[in-house]
Amino acid sequence: MELQQDTHKLTIVSYNLHGLNQGRPYLETLCDKYDIVLTQEHWLAQFNLDRLNYININMTCYASSAMDDVISKGCLRGRPFGGVAVFVKNCIAANATLIKSAPRYIILQLGQTLLVNVYLPCSSTVCRDEEFDDCLACIINEISNVSYSTVLCLVVL
Repeated sequence: MELQQDTHKLTIVSYNLHGLNQGRPYLETLCDKYDIVLTQEHWLAQFNLDRLNYININMTCYASSAMDDVISKGCLRGRPFGGVAVFVKNCIAANATLIKSAPRYIILQLGQTLLVNVYLPCSSTVCRDEEFDDCLACIINEISNVSYSTVLCLVVL
């Protein structure tokens, strides 16, 4: 996808990592090629999110974890899950404003462009219907608080 940002066309891609360990090699390639990389399912806990900062030194990373509730209740049983991140070239990130970072979405404003990176699995024991509805309601509420002159770019996976 391309968005016009002043005189430069921004190149944007979305990528489901299926875990940082598995998806990292291709993520590094995408970060070299695109201005903005939206990712889902990094599977990192909050205390490990700093690992994303070392993917590409030319990019700023905005990330959130979906595992805080599960980990706060004790040992993780089963595999890790969720988590979203947005990688933005440093020269563009200087004009970025983080609107909201939540376990299932990140909203980022770049000038007049609003990027919403959402991960809502369609079949999951982790994400029930009411959680899905609540998440979308929160996103709509956050978007409604942003200037009406802003262009919306929504990525839902």
